[in-house]
Amino acid sequence: MMKKNVKILVVDDDPNLRKTLADILKIKGYEVIIAGNGAEAVAAIEREAISLALIDLILPDMNGLEVMERIKTTAPLAEAIILTGHASMETAIEATRKGAFSYLLKPYQMDDLLLSIRHGVDHQQAQEEILRLASFPRLHPSPVIELDPAGEITYINPAAAKVFPDLSVTGLSHPLISGLAAQIVALRENRRQCEIVHEVELGEAVYELHVSFVQEVGLIRIYALDITQRKRDEKAIHILATTDSLTGIANRREFTAILVSEVARAKRYSTPLALVMYDIDYFKRVNDSFGHDVGDFVLQALTRLVKQNIRSVDVVARWGGEEFMILMPQADRPAALAAAEKLRLAIADYRFDEVEHLTVSFGVVIFDPEDDLNSLLKRVDDALYLAKQNGRNRVEALQRETVVNPAS
Repeated sequence: MMKKNVKILVVDDDPNLRKTLADILKIKGYEVIIAGNGAEAVAAIEREAISLALIDLILPDMNGLEVMERIKTTAPLAEAIILTGHASMETAIEATRKGAFSYLLKPYQMDDLLLSIRHGVDHQQAQEEILRLASFPRLHPSPVIELDPAGEITYINPAAAKVFPDLSVTGLSHPLISGLAAQIVALRENRRQCEIVHEVELGEAVYELHVSFVQEVGLIRIYALDITQRKRDEKAIHILATTDSLTGIANRREFTAILVSEVARAKRYSTPLALVMYDIDYFKRVNDSFGHDVGDFVLQALTRLVKQNIRSVDVVARWGGEEFMILMPQADRPAALAAAEKLRLAIADYRFDEVEHLTVSFGVVIFDPEDDLNSLLKRVDDALYLAKQNGRNRVEALQRETVVNPAS
């Protein structure tokens, strides 16, 4: 349960976003401090004891990662979540390497952000609890193990004895700590006041081990924090960020990222690449006549049917509403047209519960070296529009030079 007076620092140069976040966080029971730039954030951390900072990556006076580093210099236990609308894998890696607890792309889902904040606060409070109870391992609610300089277990607290009853017998060969041998040797030899953090999976459980050399007593102490639920929640967020919740296939954001990668590959190696866009003809009638629950069932059934009739290398995604995309690597024009026609016939012959029969229109384009992402998406949208314009329940393909005017 969250402790009282948990303080969250919101660092963003957008006043509207600052106010929105502050209002939501206050409703959730947090105390909120706001800063419009890096200097204000650094000044705030010197005045206030915060648990977590939400930091925009791009600030008017300094980089968000620099702000995070300066915050952690003043308050090492404070956690940080980096927020940005302009991200790369390199930036994400750099943020986590420098100590960010989490990294979210704008626009983010508020539920995802609140879950990350809760986990960050829980982690920060756990660190404080470790420090507070460092001299009283017997009282600690998490397993605590102590080893002498030779690496022999000298003490396990009641929590450790309960969760790992064979620990005292197996010693360093126990799966919980067997992977720490090298780190323990390094700590024993250096005898410095530092901490090593290590994750270990035991069956379905995941533990975060905090290993340090305690100078005062000349022992190596290990705190084993059960982070199983946190890891499950984090995994559920990786999935939610990339997957359409209704159909279970890639969502628009994930598909766009895959498409960018495949377009780059096609350009580099001059390999064929097909893009197919399709949607259900007159789908509004299904929702109006049978209700949205039936409409959702139709989308799920359609997705299963499509996945059964495409190659394993093809990527299908929900683009929005009843619109879908299929990316077909190594597929030229004849192959893509044949695949789309196969799908069209399979769908037209399928009997959907309650709705009976439905038809689908397809637009097909082949990547051209002159294409960029926007032109490729525009062409496939035009191809689908042409299929609709020419009577629906059909496949249409556009060449690079073909122009369709939706206003005509």
